[in-house]
Amino acid sequence: MGKLDLLLATGGIVCTVISIYQLVALGLASFYTLFSVGMSLIISGIHNAFSEQRLFSGWSIVQMAGFWILMLIVSVIIDSVGMRAGYWEYPHYGKADRVRKYVFEWGVALFYHFAALVAGIKILNRKGLDLRASLPLSLLIFVTAVGFLTESLNQKVSSWQVVSMPITNLRIGDYFLVFQTIGYWLMALIPFTIYKLFERRTLQTRRN
Repeated sequence: MGKLDLLLATGGIVCTVISIYQLVALGLASFYTLFSVGMSLIISGIHNAFSEQRLFSGWSIVQMAGFWILMLIVSVIIDSVGMRAGYWEYPHYGKADRVRKYVFEWGVALFYHFAALVAGIKILNRKGLDLRASLPLSLLIFVTAVGFLTESLNQKVSSWQVVSMPITNLRIGDYFLVFQTIGYWLMALIPFTIYKLFERRTLQTRRN
């Protein structure tokens, strides 16, 4: 792990520790803001440690801005559809929390689930698996694990609260099966698709 990745991981650990303090000691539903930042930094560092190419390597400022703007737009759309369908709600949030919620607790949160997916792919590649095998396995192992960690912490303060799910409302304990699987997998696959679209554009720009 290089110095920059070590710095990212250190910053991520600090943010995550503070967020856990906010959760456990203060009972703040807004703990998820720093937790999302912390997880993004930690998992990005892990990815870079196992990959020959860093995330966003060779991207221009315009391309990075485009990626994050699209991530924000997608976040607003997903959340709006989910709330209107009655899939989840925010017991402690009001209109004043919207910017923080969409930027950090959706946009950045989507990113760390994506980072978990690509980090898992790189780790499994090191084990000799190609993308066809490593992508679904990374979803099943790494993204599911990160999703379970996220949900287990959230249930202590209900930053969000899952109300119902499509397909089935089957639960395992306090966890909705669809949300913990398909839900979190989509939270990784959607930014993965967006990233790949921008990455392809970056490669085309280099060739030209």
